[in-house]
Amino acid sequence: MSERALSCPQCTAPLAPGKFARVTTCPFCGSTVELGDQRAVSAERFRSAYREWNSPRAQGFDHWVSIGDSHWTRLEPIAHGEISDLYSAWRARRPTERVLLKVLRDASARDRFDNEWKVLSRLDGQADAAFLHRLPRPVVRGEMAGGAHSGRPAMAFSWPHGTHHGFEAVRRRHPEGIEPRAAVWVWRRILETLAFLHRHGVAHGAVLPPHLLVEEGEHGVRLVGYGCAGKPGAALAAVADGWRAAYPKRLLRDRRLSVAADVAMSARAVGWLLGGETDGSGLGDRVPEPLAELVASESEPRGDGVGARSAGGPAWALRERLGALARDLFGPPAFCPIDMS
Repeated sequence: MSERALSCPQCTAPLAPGKFARVTTCPFCGSTVELGDQRAVSAERFRSAYREWNSPRAQGFDHWVSIGDSHWTRLEPIAHGEISDLYSAWRARRPTERVLLKVLRDASARDRFDNEWKVLSRLDGQADAAFLHRLPRPVVRGEMAGGAHSGRPAMAFSWPHGTHHGFEAVRRRHPEGIEPRAAVWVWRRILETLAFLHRHGVAHGAVLPPHLLVEEGEHGVRLVGYGCAGKPGAALAAVADGWRAAYPKRLLRDRRLSVAADVAMSARAVGWLLGGETDGSGLGDRVPEPLAELVASESEPRGDGVGARSAGGPAWALRERLGALARDLFGPPAFCPIDMS
């Protein structure tokens, strides 16, 4: 038998057992692997074990859908987007994993659907460790096989641990607006993500309440919805009609992606979360005047703002400015979660 590298039968990660070890633990998936008397396995034995492990029926699952050679079960609807439907799903094998499954509903928007995967795949290879959990991470894409969505394009992203509530849900829970102090950290997290995107040559193009998720019990925000994203200066692919007022007027007129428009949309989203309107107006007296003025002044793009002209760019500059304002208004930083109970 020709010798092969010893790999974990669960996740294919390489194993490096001790010299006299009879069992070892996979450092990636945590599986306990019994080594027996062999330190190598044949390719055919490995493929056979993989087929058995990756077979939903062999694993005891009765219902599943497939994307390529990956199989998923327990599809639970989460959201009904402009062009696609979003589900939570579990891999139909053990150990399992949970993903966000996005299924295209509007065939005419296939270009936008494919663009999201393209942009996020490129960013996933460039992301700093600190930003990996803030971006949707690609898992698999292809056509669905089985179930009601058979034949439709679909893609799966890693499940965002602890991220359950979108801005729309937060506004429903707090119709009068969230605490101004909480709005500061929310805005700063958005700006940090935008600074990362802009630094890597990507403008988001749709920094809207439906595309912003708050991390439960923490100071985290995740930006999703990359169907319009692309190189600053490129044509804006589409505008979500239901949120047209949340787009800066100049972006609607010029119809091109820019980092300045991303920053302006972030101000409008935060203003809306503070109880105002989607155009950045209507903030009540409960919002300190300097903060309300900053939201209003940043709700339209500043300058040309097509590309980020420095390492931090306008998003990071506003983040720093906002931090200084918060210290003046509220004092030293403090933990300020958003109550969703």
